[in-house]
Amino acid sequence: MMNNKKIILCISLFFLLTPIINVKAFTHIDYINNGNYAFFLFDLGAGNSTEIRVNHNEDGNFTLFLFDKRPTESYVKEDKTLNNRIFSNVNKSSLIDNPYINFTALDTKVYYIEVILVGGGPDSYNLTCTEVLTRYYLPIIPGYPIEIILIFSGTVIGILILMFKKKRVK
Repeated sequence: MMNNKKIILCISLFFLLTPIINVKAFTHIDYINNGNYAFFLFDLGAGNSTEIRVNHNEDGNFTLFLFDKRPTESYVKEDKTLNNRIFSNVNKSSLIDNPYINFTALDTKVYYIEVILVGGGPDSYNLTCTEVLTRYYLPIIPGYPIEIILIFSGTVIGILILMFKKKRVK
């Protein structure tokens, strides 16, 4: 009788410590103005699927874009409208009232999501995805071209070598 109670206690503790359901999902809530955007990234294995959905709370006109390459610009013009070049660089897009994308990856790689409020704002939105997303920010400071860095570095190293050679000769 005592052994049965110990076995039941051990089994009960095992079920309490072991998660029964393992659900991966992500929800992000944000408030943005017209022309503002937000980027997110996630990795997805070949053959795996994900669902991405944006729901707005008021009258905002949100768009949803999925990229398979790292975006370097937002594709939002200064007048807060979309630049049409986005459609040649995007993998999938959704421009409907509550944007929705169901995507199956062909390759294992990092994918990028952009949510843009193109009108009717300011408004808040709920972004939900079946994958865990990480917020991604576009670089504000542009990098220097590698050629300039190499030329500058080579010049500085050359000058330093000449200076040390002159000191050794004296």
